[in-house]
Amino acid sequence: MNIPVPVPYILGLVVITHIGCPSPHHEASQHLTSVEELQRFEEEANKEALETTGKPKLWGNPTIPINAGEAGVHIYRDSFHNLNNWHHEGIGQLTQPERNLMQLNCTASAQGKAGCMAFCKKDFPDSIRIDLDLRVLTTNGLFIAFLACQGRQGEDVLQALPERSGVFADYVYNPDLRSYHVSVSRYDDDGAHTGVSNWRRNPGLFLMGQQPDLCKEPNRWYHIVIVKKGPYLQLSVDNSFAGGFVDLDEIPDDIPRSGKIGFRAIGRDVNVQIKNFIVSRAE
Repeated sequence: MNIPVPVPYILGLVVITHIGCPSPHHEASQHLTSVEELQRFEEEANKEALETTGKPKLWGNPTIPINAGEAGVHIYRDSFHNLNNWHHEGIGQLTQPERNLMQLNCTASAQGKAGCMAFCKKDFPDSIRIDLDLRVLTTNGLFIAFLACQGRQGEDVLQALPERSGVFADYVYNPDLRSYHVSVSRYDDDGAHTGVSNWRRNPGLFLMGQQPDLCKEPNRWYHIVIVKKGPYLQLSVDNSFAGGFVDLDEIPDDIPRSGKIGFRAIGRDVNVQIKNFIVSRAE
């Protein structure tokens, strides 16, 4: 993916270098470990941001380098000959209507309620690049990719944590689970496109970044690239830079690092197809 690198590239590198050390505010707030405390912390900061800027608090810096995650050595590749490497939870089902793809099916639900979840059973390290082809067949919901899903004490989310029912709170307000996630093809339950794609950090549903959603056309294949290198995350769609952020490490909890990759379909009627799933070292 050869994309010209603009001036923000240098600025982004400055930010990445700077955030290696947590801020004093972060150090002073390390005791805020319960989800309730994290929610209050987020709500107070968001209220202050709305009063001073009129915008919600962003916990990430959107000035980041472009194309900072070229594919290195492949760690994992799934051509979906079968779904043996995937774990389903929540409602709906995982199916294979065609060879070499996985389909997530979520119907008769609503955003915030139980969705169709698919977790790759493999654990992945930090500093990875995720490539996949994505096609969303319907416009009554959205698709979410979860990254670095791990227990807050380092547990395997599929083997060592309590069973989840698939409701959104199981993943974003779960006191045992830490992750990032990004939403694309973001329609509401009534079929209206929201216009934006959101990055969040969990637990606490902290808004890390917001950018235009480039996946607006249903029943079309998009090539998605997600890069995660520590506090730096980036999304590209069809070789076009979509956005991302650098985590400023202001949240009183550890930055998500390694763990499972998961996909979620949620809404009134959402059918999502995935193929050519590749995870590589991010160079």
